[in-house]
Amino acid sequence: MRGKKGPHVKKILITITFFGILGAGVLFIKHVIAAPARATERNLAAINRLTVGNTTEAELLARKEFQTVERKCFQDLCFYQMEAENVFLNRLHLAPVTRTLTVVRVRDGLVTEVLVFTIRAGLPAISLRQVPKMPPGCGSSPCVQRRVLPNKVLVGIGITFSSESGIRNHIPEAVSSECLSRLHGCNTYAELMPITKNLNLEADSR
Repeated sequence: MRGKKGPHVKKILITITFFGILGAGVLFIKHVIAAPARATERNLAAINRLTVGNTTEAELLARKEFQTVERKCFQDLCFYQMEAENVFLNRLHLAPVTRTLTVVRVRDGLVTEVLVFTIRAGLPAISLRQVPKMPPGCGSSPCVQRRVLPNKVLVGIGITFSSESGIRNHIPEAVSSECLSRLHGCNTYAELMPITKNLNLEADSR
């Protein structure tokens, strides 16, 4: 009887092991695919509610995300940068390269600028920037500025807003983190940066 049960039990164990490994592999792949979106979500949350010209560097460093970020300086200007990229999906050719970068600049112990860059292969880069005072040529907040080369090629779009704007309290909603973990990625500015939905930027990308 034992001889007859042995092979049967072995087959069951082999089957259980196979599906266990398969299940673990699926979970691992899901984790790797979701990782860039989760990282972007954390990075956006880390810069939410910062106020240029008011938030101190000490207050910035009280946020756990900035306690492990390298502080880089050029003379009296320092910055903290965090980024995420859909490396796994892109290497499998399941989505175009999509990257988000968050940058916080500080000077003399105060936050002087907060930026979010979204870069997607095939589209000019787009940025969201909080400044203490709107630059010349910007009569409203937010203000859209197009960066065009002398040959009239569009290389980037910048959206600038003042530190008094409510946008600074809604950064996670202004930028889509899901685009970094979506099959085939996001193809429009409205998907990449929902805050642009009413700015009609799609014509600029062509």
